Order: sequence, then structure tokens, then C-alpha cells
Amino acid sequence: MKKTITAAILALAASTASAAAIELTVSSWVAPSHPTIFAGYETYFPAVAEASKGDVTFKLVSGGALLGGKETLTGLGDGVADASVLALTYNPAQLPTSQLVAELAMLSGNSLAVAAAVTEFTLLNCAPCIAEFSRQNVVYTGSYATAPYALISKSEIGKTADIAGKRVRSPGGAWDRWIGEAGATVVHTSSSEMYEALDKGVIDVAMQPAASLKTHSLWDVADTITLGSFGVYNSGPLLAFNKDSWAELTPENRRVMLDKMAEAIVATTKAYVAQNEEAKAEAADHGMKVLDKPEALEAEIASFNSQDVSAIVTKAKDVYGVDDAQSLIESYQAALAKWEEITASGLSDEALAERMKTEIFDKLSETEYGL
Repeated sequence: MKKTITAAILALAASTASAAAIELTVSSWVAPSHPTIFAGYETYFPAVAEASKGDVTFKLVSGGALLGGKETLTGLGDGVADASVLALTYNPAQLPTSQLVAELAMLSGNSLAVAAAVTEFTLLNCAPCIAEFSRQNVVYTGSYATAPYALISKSEIGKTADIAGKRVRSPGGAWDRWIGEAGATVVHTSSSEMYEALDKGVIDVAMQPAASLKTHSLWDVADTITLGSFGVYNSGPLLAFNKDSWAELTPENRRVMLDKMAEAIVATTKAYVAQNEEAKAEAADHGMKVLDKPEALEAEIASFNSQDVSAIVTKAKDVYGVDDAQSLIESYQAALAKWEEITASGLSDEALAERMKTEIFDKLSETEYGL
């Protein structure tokens, strides 16, 4: 009888362990050479698998084979994938309040501070943002940031007047307004199309991090790169989850997923910055003229930023229907100032990730968040 009971208990334990194990399908429209994958996911996936004792594993489907960028939010909510990277600027109608951080992208070029600030603001201080994700059947878990943007062109740009009349590839948001106020024409084209667009004169200037000189071979079709205070792309959740898939995880494994996210965000953002520095160091060898923060241009950008918040508040209300934009913007600015101070203290990557975990992710309940 005792042996029979023991066998039954062992069988039940094995069955329970099997039931707890889950493989999550992750969709990405970028290639494996992208920082979100080779740095972010290759940090996060093994860390979660180890900490969950194999209960949570991942299957990555990259290169847009499952979902393209613009349809990812809808597809993720519909359960086509369990998780995915997102580009929030593709979905202003579904995520109107979340567009605020995108509109504030030119406020800082400190990539790590921006990633931490957007993550903290969205998770802890923007209940409307979280509600928007929930209505899409999606769970937000934190954002990375790219390297600082630059102007890549066939002519020197030392002041805003130098782009007047030109066609400028823009990532959207604040950059659209800056380009428009400078008297240039905004062109929205994907990063994969920039090379051909520059080569054939479809655009005169590409606004993109310096890394694209190398990753997209733009130094073959451009002559000059102008570095400046153009900010970073800050609207990229590294991994958002289908809400039903998130709910299927045990509370213990949801805790693991939250605990390991900061390290992956830091790794992704640092990889972007490293690629950028590498390309800048090699630019001159490829015949590129590098203009580093021309004084006149910097002054004009600072003037634009000082006046742009009021334009953002108006746009948030009139276009996105967000009535409390001013207070939300102030909350984000406070988070950004906090993390700029923290990152200026010279923390190691590990220490920064731990600080993010303590100040952000530890404040989320694995029995409540995302459910």
C-alpha cells in the first residue's frame, strides 16, 4: 500500500511538472543580426530557462516569417505568437497614450537612461498606457532604446537651414515636427529601404543611428554624417506578451520573467550603442565626413525642444484624445532626469540592471500584473 501511494505521488509530481512547462513562440520581423535578438533575446531566453528550471523555454521565429512590424500588435493580441518585439509608433490608434514617449524622443541621447525611464514610466506611472495594452490583449514588460540618431546625407548639415527643401527619412513623432519646421519634407520609409532611397535620390537625408553606415552600408551612398542631439528611438518594448499566454504561466514563472527583463534591456541597448561607436570609428575610413554636434545646429535643436512640449500636449489631446498629457509628460521627464543621474554615476551593466530590477520590476506583483 505504501509503495502504491509513493508511486502515485511521483506520477502526480511528474504530471504537474509537465503541465507547468511551456514553450513560448516569439515573433520578430528583424534578422538574427539585430541587437534585440543577438543581445536581448540571447541574454533573456537562457536566463529565464535556467531560473525557471526549464519550465519556460522559447522558440524564435525571426525575419518577419510569422508577423511583420505593422501587424505584430494585432497578431500578438490574437495569439498568433506568444510574445514579440513591438514598435509602438506603428500603432498610434490602438496605443494613443503610449505615443507620448515617442513624441518626447529628442529630449535625450542617453540610451540607457531613456530605456530605464520609459520602462519605469510605463510600468509604474502610466496606468492609461498599461490599460491600452490590456485592451489589445497584450502585456507590456519593458522597453529598450536605440543608439542616438544622426543625419546621414550627401551634403554637409551644420544648421537646420541646410536641410530646407530636402527630403528627409524620418522615424516619426518629434522628428517629423523638427524636419517640418526646418522647411524639409518628411519621408517615411523603412530602414531596409534607406540604401536604395539615398542611392536613387528618393531621399536626400536619412535620419538613423550612425550604426546604419555599417549595418545598412549607407557609407556607400552618402558622404556626410552629422552627429547631434537628435535623441533615440524609445518606443520599442523588447518583449510584449499575449495576455492569455502570460496568464498560463505560474506566478513563480511570471516572477522569473519580470526579474530577468532588466538585464536583457540593458544588453540590447548596450549592443545598439556598441554598434554605433564601431561605425563612427570606421566612418572616416570609408570616406565619410563626420560633423560632431555643430554649434549652430545644437542651439537650434535646444530651442526646438524647449518649445515642443506644448505642441506635444496639443497633439496628444487633439489627435490622440489624451487629456492629462501634461502631467504624464512631467512624470516621464522626472523619470528621465532620475535615470540620467543614475547612469552618470558609472554603474556597471550588471549594477544598472540590478538597480532597474529593484526600482521597477520588484514593484510589480506576479499574482496581479498583466492578469
